[in-house]
Amino acid sequence: LRAVREACVKLELGYQPGITFIVVQKRHHTRLFCADKKDQMGKSGNIPAGTTVDQIITHPTEFDFYLCSHAGIQGTSRPSHYHVLWDDNRFSADDIQNLTYQLCHTYVRCTRSVSIPAPAYYAHLVAFRARYHLVEKEIDRLVFHALTNHCP
Repeated sequence: LRAVREACVKLELGYQPGITFIVVQKRHHTRLFCADKKDQMGKSGNIPAGTTVDQIITHPTEFDFYLCSHAGIQGTSRPSHYHVLWDDNRFSADDIQNLTYQLCHTYVRCTRSVSIPAPAYYAHLVAFRARYHLVEKEIDRLVFHALTNHCP
């Protein structure tokens, strides 16, 4: 948080935007099902896209919620679990849930909503791609080191 604030001040003296940190978790064992069969979507019987759960199965004191932002095409839809870690903007629960759901519709590679907000999706893709560049540089460094140590 400190590094982000320092970077903002470097952009413009006195610039202190409100910061909201949200962690989105995809790997968990929670599945949501409709209480009434008539509310199920498609052949797989999934919950409707946009379904949000922020009570009973969430943490009693922390700001977290489950959001199933996508329509399941095959199998059981897995909702994403959101944890709000820091919120200078003092968003209401409804505002954050709506914002995250709307951001799931802005991913440019898909005409449907995706399971996590587009900025998180893009960050994942960048990190995945960067891993290959870092590995290649490390291999190049090791090869160069091996060649320079063995050549007369």
